[in-house]
Amino acid sequence: MWYVRAVSDPPRLPEEIAPTGPRLSRFRILPPPPLRPRLFPDEARFALRLSLLLGCAEFAAWVWFARAGERATVLGWAALRILKPLWALLGTRAPRPAIASALLLLALAGTCAGLLDPRGFVAFGLLAAALPALGDLCASAAGDAVTVERRSAAFAWLDMAQGLGSALGLGLGLAFGSAALPAGAAALLLAFAGVRDLRDRGTPRSTWPRPAYLHVLRSPFGAQICVLAFFGGFFALQKFPPPLPPWAALLLPLLGMVIAARADPHLPNAVILPRAAVVAAALGLLWPHLRLLALGALFAALPAAVARGAGEMERPLASSLAWSFLAAGAAVGAVL
Repeated sequence: MWYVRAVSDPPRLPEEIAPTGPRLSRFRILPPPPLRPRLFPDEARFALRLSLLLGCAEFAAWVWFARAGERATVLGWAALRILKPLWALLGTRAPRPAIASALLLLALAGTCAGLLDPRGFVAFGLLAAALPALGDLCASAAGDAVTVERRSAAFAWLDMAQGLGSALGLGLGLAFGSAALPAGAAALLLAFAGVRDLRDRGTPRSTWPRPAYLHVLRSPFGAQICVLAFFGGFFALQKFPPPLPPWAALLLPLLGMVIAARADPHLPNAVILPRAAVVAAALGLLWPHLRLLALGALFAALPAAVARGAGEMERPLASSLAWSFLAAGAAVGAVL
């Protein structure tokens, strides 16, 4: 026999969430607005040094990319740029400072060889400059060191460093050609200032497994932002290098970043700005000035889109994939 007890409609909870007595305030009771996570001073210095390491490595890679022109070696450059998850995985088995130092030393040796003999070693220097793709290594170090409620702020520092370093490197390389290559070597030397902060705190070093990358890549936002990043780089670097005066090649990527940064807060969702940048890059086939402007906008739009559209725990993965697809698209566009 079944015994059924009648319940009130709606049923009363064991512990009432809302009080039933008189209201104590005549104002509406609403939750506070979302708070922007901020790093503590020591964490901010830590994130700044990691950002310096990452930004300088990106600067050197894009300076050499701008110097390479339409060489097929840029496909190898792109292949080395997408090895970021591999370096982060090695960082769980060996000390992260040792891995970063080895990659930076190899890059410095290759770029110096390319500077001494530009004709014979320009391809070698290009590939060497692409080796220190340290985005995931720095992100995993920040994830292990900064607690979860402020971790997104540290990831934002790293993303902004990647975008600014890439824009400065590409613009300087296009504006001054081979004369900008020593600046890439100097940036690699400066990057060593942040290597020491990759050390662990005596706890196990962690990273993201391959299924996590695949999960983010298959998600609606991850797939869309990767496709936009690839075609944005592809259209922006067609007929590379663009026939522009040096001042335009240097300033247009930075101007694109400024426009994107000012426009993003006023847009309703995360992917409108990357879409607009891709459309501008495609129109740049008719007006060359638009191509570098759109690429600079992508350097700012990708971090902004990831910050707004990716989940809290998926943010570094979405950022890594977006930057990898941007490098791949730029290399394919420069060759074709």
